[in-house]
Amino acid sequence: MKYSITKAKKKRDKRGFLVDFLKFDELDQQDRVFGQAYCITFESPRVVRGNHYHTGKKEWLVAIKGKLRVVLEDVKTKERVEFILDGDSDEYKRIEINENIAHAFRNISRTAVMINYCNKPYHVEDPDSIRYKLL
Repeated sequence: MKYSITKAKKKRDKRGFLVDFLKFDELDQQDRVFGQAYCITFESPRVVRGNHYHTGKKEWLVAIKGKLRVVLEDVKTKERVEFILDGDSDEYKRIEINENIAHAFRNISRTAVMINYCNKPYHVEDPDSIRYKLL
């Protein structure tokens, strides 16, 4: 299954924290074009987002507040992994999800916030988002 997790420490002071989400030099050559960045909120416990996969897009995601249960499944091999992203932890974990990896996120805290970068922008006429029920 093609996904990876990158870990880093948050830099905290009395104002809050700072962490590098994604740097240009961390991207493969084909991903060094601007796609789309966005913020996703989970306004109450047990809210689920995702339950889909992409055939031509890669995504990089990180929880910046709250805890999310993450489920990934390779749509071809059916290999599956589950883990927790904890946005309140001092250890930052960024997930890179490749094409054909179904993904879903369930909020297991009061609220949660996630940041996402996709190497290609979303277009209504060609969404490249195939429904795939995981949660």
